Amino acid sequence: MTSLKPAKGLLLVAEPSIIGDISFNRSVVLLAEYNENGSVGFILNKPLPYSINDFIPEINSNITIYNGGPVEQDNLYFIHKIPELIPNSIEISNGIYWGGDFKEITSLLQEGSN
Repeated sequence: MTSLKPAKGLLLVAEPSIIGDISFNRSVVLLAEYNENGSVGFILNKPLPYSINDFIPEINSNITIYNGGPVEQDNLYFIHKIPELIPNSIEISNGIYWGGDFKEITSLLQEGSN
């Protein structure tokens, strides 16, 4: 069995034995940052019954919202593959990015819904 150290861009799969942890039980996490200051990851397999339109009504889109990023629940984070359209994106690994100019994202989504 190969054992890898955590690193930016890796997928982490929670062991089924993590019982009682609602956030990480059976989660697949994309590790977006990992260094001496801490780590940031995004849970990829826990969709919520909400779309982006539920949180930002002016965006007429059905993009699904997922539960899982930094543990706090009062921010909306996003991962994407279009850094050329979203300034200030941070590369996670091999063409996958997170964050960037949120006003640009809302503008792109509003254009796409017209």
